Amino acid sequence: MTTPSTPRPAVAFIPPSCCGAGYFRRLRRELGDRVTFHALELPGHGRRYQETPLTDATAAVADLAARIDTPLDALYGESLGAYLALGVADVLKQERPPLLLAASNSPPSVRDRIDLEGLDSIESAVAALRAMGGEIPPEVLSDPELAAGAYPLMRADLHLGQSCIDLVRGSAAAGNLTVFAGADDTALTRLESWAAHTRGRCDVTPLPGGHLLSATNPAGVAERVLEALARG
Repeated sequence: MTTPSTPRPAVAFIPPSCCGAGYFRRLRRELGDRVTFHALELPGHGRRYQETPLTDATAAVADLAARIDTPLDALYGESLGAYLALGVADVLKQERPPLLLAASNSPPSVRDRIDLEGLDSIESAVAALRAMGGEIPPEVLSDPELAAGAYPLMRADLHLGQSCIDLVRGSAAAGNLTVFAGADDTALTRLESWAAHTRGRCDVTPLPGGHLLSATNPAGVAERVLEALARG
């Protein structure tokens, strides 16, 4: 007699600014078949590069939520993706709220406004992104053609970032929340204030790695995702 296998947890992953679903390829390999992996991306990003980028958080959240066609056990968002995941958790219609996994970002409730004035060059966009703790993969900035192509998307994502802060500053997810913080991510601040963004339990989980956590420590992130899923 065959014993029914335990269903794999379904997890959706939302990448950082200027990244598409391919950003998670290393993390996806580390997780293997232990989760059902749903990598999401917004217009203008990754395979959707020909679409116009969104700068309004409500529209971005609606776009991502519309691409989720199965009940989720967890939502993982990294950097800007952490705020988008919080917004998506607010609008998902499912009986059991998903676990929220927020990586590489300070709580939206403690964020200052992003300086959106004078974003007239890639240098100014990079400076604004770094001022809020963000990071662009170095291979993009070192290639003039890639950098020129990335500038409009960076500018759009900075506007989207401020819109996300405004949207979720007072949000509290129904499910439990686990915060992932890279030890080398020096821009992170007041992580304990993420507790204001859940009506359940809040755990802060430090691990080795930098701001682009799934790129710098995919094995560590995979291990902590599985631990968070086991805790529920």
